[in-house]
Amino acid sequence: MARPRKDQSLDIPSRAVVETLRLLHAHAAADITLAMVAAAVGCRSSALYTHFRNRDALLRAAHDAGFQRLVDTKRAVAARTEGDPLARLREGGLAYLRFARENPGLYRLMFDPPPLKDLDGNPFARDPGRQALLVLRNSVVACQGAGVLPNADPDIVAFTLWSLVHGMASLLLLDRAPATGQDPEILGKRGIDQVMTLIGATPVPPHAAET
Repeated sequence: MARPRKDQSLDIPSRAVVETLRLLHAHAAADITLAMVAAAVGCRSSALYTHFRNRDALLRAAHDAGFQRLVDTKRAVAARTEGDPLARLREGGLAYLRFARENPGLYRLMFDPPPLKDLDGNPFARDPGRQALLVLRNSVVACQGAGVLPNADPDIVAFTLWSLVHGMASLLLLDRAPATGQDPEILGKRGIDQVMTLIGATPVPPHAAET
């Protein structure tokens, strides 16, 4: 009986996505090739075509996996801050900034992908991008239940908050944040606290941004 090829013993689709996410730490999405991913997985390039019709389809899978990681991160925050909707909103913003800081290549693929057909379109029009936005919307609704912005449209509030935090994350990644001389992580924390203050959610203790 013939021994199975190494390719046949691998979970190639899952491994290919994981290795693509890892390669994004050192390479721009447009520079990643199927040969690079195959070498990282430990299979032949031809084996990838069994699961992904081309490199762009693999990048699409990595893009969606990035949003799933973001969803999982935000859900973990929601579980950790259950019963305190304001803390949930603040900690969710901080987690978003941390996600972008720790995964810059993936973050760019998610929100500023190369001009590829498979990556066209609004990421929030499909899962899990839509789920990531829904987690934020649920946080907004929970805050409204606590009396914060009770008459506001939660969809608009969620869009506005995402836009604000995304802008912070993008400026920090591009090193285009104001030249305050502050550590980017501390600057991000203070930015989130300022957002919370602007929406009237909670007063910010003077030391909050330093913890």
